[in-house]
Amino acid sequence: MRSFNRLQILLVMLVLAASETHAQLSWEASEPTIQLPVELFSAVQMANLPTTQTLGQGDFFYEISHRFHPTIDDGYDANFGLDGPVSMRTALSYGLSDRLMVSIGRSNVLDNLDVVAKWRFFEWDGQWPIALALTAGVALNSDMPAIVDRGATDADNLQWIVQLVANTMVLDGRLGVGLVPSYVHNSAIFAVERQHTVTLGTYARYELNPMWGVFVECSPALEGYQGILLPGETGRSHDSLSFGSSLSTGGHDFFLFVTNNTRLNATQYLVGAPTDAAPDNWHLGFGITRHL
Repeated sequence: MRSFNRLQILLVMLVLAASETHAQLSWEASEPTIQLPVELFSAVQMANLPTTQTLGQGDFFYEISHRFHPTIDDGYDANFGLDGPVSMRTALSYGLSDRLMVSIGRSNVLDNLDVVAKWRFFEWDGQWPIALALTAGVALNSDMPAIVDRGATDADNLQWIVQLVANTMVLDGRLGVGLVPSYVHNSAIFAVERQHTVTLGTYARYELNPMWGVFVECSPALEGYQGILLPGETGRSHDSLSFGSSLSTGGHDFFLFVTNNTRLNATQYLVGAPTDAAPDNWHLGFGITRHL
């Protein structure tokens, strides 16, 4: 019943957001992200990975995201993936300047709390426009399993992340492309020795019209740790893959998609997905963001 209520609320929000378009001349945010020579994406992030876009000074940005644990393949008994439990993330961002923003977000997986800054330092408005940004941050995992003899604020619970974000746009501005090489330090907080993970996040969004788009994201691991995330898990983590649709209107961005990764905060998501991308391992997910 809770999953059905969540779906009802999400559908109502989509309808209300779509209705705003009758009163607006632009599909961009009512107070759009900074006007620069190169503005390649309307939002500061995709479903999982960052874009080069930043907030205007003094602007706020709110995110709520869900990844449902049951798979679509579980069928009617799991409401085709909509039954709980869910992995959930909430985050709030603030524009310190037109090129620098900071975000704080929390996931219910190990109560992972991250603080991440993003600095857009380059843009070039040519035949193939390019924008570059750098993100860096720290995360604390404070919910330790009972079998782990460690305090909530132990130094071994800290993780660090650095990402270079590159965006461009082709096909007369209809196809936005992003590359996000990422480095996570202490990517396995329960390992005896410190581990790291290097991934190459990649995404593309094709604009069907000024409101709707379709997108795909993947994050293959290039080097380092790609094992389990939680004590008691078996096997290893796998490269992440997501694809679905996006809706942009009136300062809202909605992402509705399927994915093999139920992890949310960057230091956990980038380690990889709990399962591979086989047809029976797809989970439903959504993200809702608001630029204020």
